[in-house]
Amino acid sequence: MQTSLREATTPELVAGLRAGELDLAHLAPDAAELPEGIVGFATWHEDLVLITAPGHRPATAGRTLIKDLSDEPFVDFRAGTGPETAVRRLAAHCGLERRITCDVTQIRLLDDLVRAGIGVAIVPRRIGEDAGLPCLSIRRPEPGRTVVLAGRASGPREPGSVRTGGPELRNPAAQALLDRLAGPTDAGHAAAGRPGGPRPPAD
Repeated sequence: MQTSLREATTPELVAGLRAGELDLAHLAPDAAELPEGIVGFATWHEDLVLITAPGHRPATAGRTLIKDLSDEPFVDFRAGTGPETAVRRLAAHCGLERRITCDVTQIRLLDDLVRAGIGVAIVPRRIGEDAGLPCLSIRRPEPGRTVVLAGRASGPREPGSVRTGGPELRNPAAQALLDRLAGPTDAGHAAAGRPGGPRPPAD
């Protein structure tokens, strides 16, 4: 069995699912409801944190307020990707006008730029922890994002619903991956994901 991985924006991933080019995708949709024709198999919630260069002034505080970030330069992911979408919505909600010094498509490059002091970044907590960078909790509000493991709907469904039946994919490798990531498909697990289970990638 063989699988391939594609990195793209949420709209591009949705288009790939609809066209049959992708069997599964991790999505961080803008809206509460999934696009028509797309069904969710499991969901996860990720906390967002501020990462900075070691020794940068905010790093010693351990936490920060959104209003205190207005003078900070930012490094961000490419527009339309899951983390960028979540951060853009958070900034708009809080009235934070970010000065973005550069945007990237790769997590490692973002980590390197932040570590070099080019700017700070708001990312899912595990990205900062995996990079070994200072991770500051963000207060007022405490932000997060929802990630959905999604695929094509095989039949009628309620808009925005998470599928609770056992999905059958044509690609055996994709089916094995789905079974691994989604685990039990009862209603409770499908709606909330699996606490302590595999963490989704930052799409």
